[in-house]
Amino acid sequence: MSLEDMSLEQRDELAMLAKQLADNPSTRKEFLRMTKQVKPELSIPELDIEDYTNRKVTAAEERVMGLEAKLRERDAREELEKRRAKLNRSTQEVEQIEKLMLDKGMTNHETAAEYFDWMRQAAEPTPNSAMGYTPSALNKFDLSKYWKNPQMGAREEAAQALKDLRKNTRPIGI
Repeated sequence: MSLEDMSLEQRDELAMLAKQLADNPSTRKEFLRMTKQVKPELSIPELDIEDYTNRKVTAAEERVMGLEAKLRERDAREELEKRRAKLNRSTQEVEQIEKLMLDKGMTNHETAAEYFDWMRQAAEPTPNSAMGYTPSALNKFDLSKYWKNPQMGAREEAAQALKDLRKNTRPIGI
């Protein structure tokens, strides 16, 4: 429908509606944006300045967020290096400790280092088990007494144990 097909009253009514939309502060921006959509080549300084400002502010915010992220990353790396240096360990041990931290869900380097030392200490073989030989406790006893007379052998062993206990006359805990 074109404006030539409309009566003067209809055109005046349409113009009045457009003026009301353009003058009302709550609908002005939307009216101008719709106008810009229909006629993109039309220069509307009010919208152009706002769009330009919004683009620049958004770009500045993104840049600031990127810089903040880099600063946080740098601070985290420095903190990690401090924790590693505080351990006073070789790089290989630090790597093993950090692997242990990941496996066990630990967050403290010092605690993980203590645990690592404890695990390494517990893993060291004893001299007897290193040779594959563990002497039997029965080798300490003279079984010949038990073969001859089991009751007398047991009594003599108990008497020897009491004698050993009585050698230390000091009270327990002192």
